[in-house]
Amino acid sequence: MASHDWKELERVTTRLDELRNRLDAAEDANQIAAIYALEEEIKELETARKHLLHGLIERVVDEAAA
Repeated sequence: MASHDWKELERVTTRLDELRNRLDAAEDANQIAAIYALEEEIKELETARKHLLHGLIERVVDEAAA
């Protein structure tokens, strides 16, 4: 299995955690523009993470079936 995909998943997950922490801080400070920007970036990364997970799951299942 391609280790770079796992590393990318880890990178995206770490980035999502960072963005969620920043979102919490922006909400606490009532920074509306930052909230909208962070929510959009989180949404995009969640989609990317979903695609990475889907590909990794398919590979695991294919390897298990082989």
